[in-house]
Amino acid sequence: MKQTSLLLTILIICIKTYGQDQNTAFNRFRIHTNWDYQDSAYYQIGTKKDTLRAGWTITETKGGILIQRTLLRDTVLTTKVDSLIAIRSNWKAGEIKHTSDAPDKLFVNPYVFTNPVDAYLNKKFYLKIPENSRIILTHSFVKWSAITIPFAIRPALNDSIGSKVTADLKVGASVSYNFNWETFKNRRIEAKKSALGISAGIGFGFSKVTLDKSSTSLSKEPYKDSEDGLAFFITPGIGLNLKGFQIVGFYGWDIGLTKNVSDWNYNKKPYIGIGLGIDISTIGK
Repeated sequence: MKQTSLLLTILIICIKTYGQDQNTAFNRFRIHTNWDYQDSAYYQIGTKKDTLRAGWTITETKGGILIQRTLLRDTVLTTKVDSLIAIRSNWKAGEIKHTSDAPDKLFVNPYVFTNPVDAYLNKKFYLKIPENSRIILTHSFVKWSAITIPFAIRPALNDSIGSKVTADLKVGASVSYNFNWETFKNRRIEAKKSALGISAGIGFGFSKVTLDKSSTSLSKEPYKDSEDGLAFFITPGIGLNLKGFQIVGFYGWDIGLTKNVSDWNYNKKPYIGIGLGIDISTIGK
């Protein structure tokens, strides 16, 4: 009797956990002071004072209207300026912002510095990226991803059933620890980003199993007709992260959920899988 399998599509969820001090090393960007353009942080913590003399004519905008006026007395004008702070150790940060509005600046939100002497550093700063140059930061984090494993390499079961590659429909999720090298480029009028990294984790989900005479040949009564079954898969793996994609190699098992899968030749037998994970929040960046 044929059974209908129900496969669950699991949407992508990214876990974001940020530390609150410079001693925390979980889910963060890392600034490497000995790498290019990462030894100087620019904070808007300085001020500049200019004296405008009586009798000078100044131009300013008020209410969207450009006006000119003559100063009746000396006036001191105070403006904020960027101050350079030398980075002597590898700082950690929670968020990074790089846009085409300012492709020469990589804005950084650092983790909180706990030393009271460093309290003035607990604000946004930026790293300068020269024209046609780049800054590379490392980024470590844990995340959930939707995965699909379209191919499985099945080892030989006996002399008559050799190893084979099967096209399986597997849909599920994975949780992984990731370590990326993320590159931020200044293309003069445009900001560019790319990412390359490695990951290790575990995947799980549901697999559609096709049962027929060939795939149940080791059972007491091989099936004459074809029918579907449902299995649960669990599989640790390692992978490559590239622009929002994860290409992962798995070593896993399919465990039957419907009764008929117990007749399947590969029920609870190990296999090697090749999977694809997708993170919508970073794809193509």
